[in-house]
Amino acid sequence: MVKILVIDDEEYIRDILSTRVERMGHVAYTASTIEHGLKRLEQTAFGLVFLDVNLPDGNGLTALPAIKANRHQPQVIIITAVGSVRGAELAIKNGAWDYIEKPFKKEDIILHVQRALEFRDAKQHQPQRVLLDTDTIIGKSNAINKCLQQVAQCASGSVNVLIQGETGTGKELFAKAIHDNCMATNDTYIVVDCAAMPEALTESVLFGHKKGAFTGADKDSKGLIEKADGGTLFLDEIGELPLPTQKAFLRVLQEKKFRPVGSTKEIKSSFRLISATNRNLDIMVEQGEFRNDLLHRLKTFVIELPPLRDRKEDIKDISLFYLDQLCKKHETPQKVLLPDTLSILEAYDWPGNVRELINAIEKAILSEPDMPLLYSMLLPAHIRVSHAEKGLKYLNTNSTGTALPSLASLLCLTTFNDQIPPFKVFRNNTLEQVEPLYFQTLMVQAGWNLDQAAKISGLSKNRLYFFIRKYHLKKD
Repeated sequence: MVKILVIDDEEYIRDILSTRVERMGHVAYTASTIEHGLKRLEQTAFGLVFLDVNLPDGNGLTALPAIKANRHQPQVIIITAVGSVRGAELAIKNGAWDYIEKPFKKEDIILHVQRALEFRDAKQHQPQRVLLDTDTIIGKSNAINKCLQQVAQCASGSVNVLIQGETGTGKELFAKAIHDNCMATNDTYIVVDCAAMPEALTESVLFGHKKGAFTGADKDSKGLIEKADGGTLFLDEIGELPLPTQKAFLRVLQEKKFRPVGSTKEIKSSFRLISATNRNLDIMVEQGEFRNDLLHRLKTFVIELPPLRDRKEDIKDISLFYLDQLCKKHETPQKVLLPDTLSILEAYDWPGNVRELINAIEKAILSEPDMPLLYSMLLPAHIRVSHAEKGLKYLNTNSTGTALPSLASLLCLTTFNDQIPPFKVFRNNTLEQVEPLYFQTLMVQAGWNLDQAAKISGLSKNRLYFFIRKYHLKKD
């Protein structure tokens, strides 16, 4: 018997699915909105979730990552009255079991439930590989634990792995963790920064060259692909690899052999390939900047690293770890991370991710090396300014308890006899009152299509969903 949650705003759909799963011997729960569904997921251990796409408080697909990150790891079946190729792609890529359209047949529902629960049960009873060396991957959040589980999965074989994520999310650390835990390769670990290689020398660096192959080639040189034989080749920023080199590299992956520049003899090399990028390779393929056949070879196994702003619960552990490491590195007294300093670190959005956090801590240490406490004053100015701007609140009363004027009355003042707050306080309060109107207008203009709203606003869909929930915006 498994607990199954149905999130759909149509009562008859909730009734149909509830009746069907209960006849199969399971227990059904229902919710009519994303918010209600997420609350139920926090309270109950569900094994399966039916998730509608068009819900009163937003697009159900935006809640899919949060549902998949739930500690009970339920399987998710997307149901929708109006299906789309883009919606199906988004659902499957974010871990949905399947994507089905209404109306659905009774037999289809039974089969989907059976297969999804069988898979979940088999997955839970699989022996987990113990990671041997992830000391520098810090965090306990659901998002980072999911990535570590993926490291364990792909480290058990020798498939090609593509690591995707924003700059500073730790792609190099995860690549090294995969290599360190892979028993199928030797200790050889070759790192290639594709963005740092001069285009004219790319093939020479990768494939090597013979003496006299080009001006300046005064001796034979072994390429990095040959050096990686039997081990791991890590291509960082693979999106920067020139198109001609992509074609030559594809042949290496297909045939496990290559020809050095200026040579007539082929050399064999078998290696584990891990590549990483902060660019969208699918879009690059559409624009003719990246080979589609090479991309298929790269993405046998894909790991998506979350930005730090999506796992802020890890900031404390990361900060404490690097505070200790950096004090040792610079031979300064160990410092204590004060609670108010930590609160500023946790409030910041970290566009540069973990790398930016490490740099901020290092600058704070070096600004006062002998200070035993890490005061917030020591943090970089732009982080403190960001926190100050977020923290300003327009209080409803002054220190004597007298009511301050409303925004409307303040804007209409013809004299300054009434009490006026400081300008920064006024500005922040104005933003707080205008922001809900902006997002409501944005969503109406975009027809409550999150993709369109993200394109107009320049925000990510996760960020948009945050504001929709924050201001309780609804389609009606």
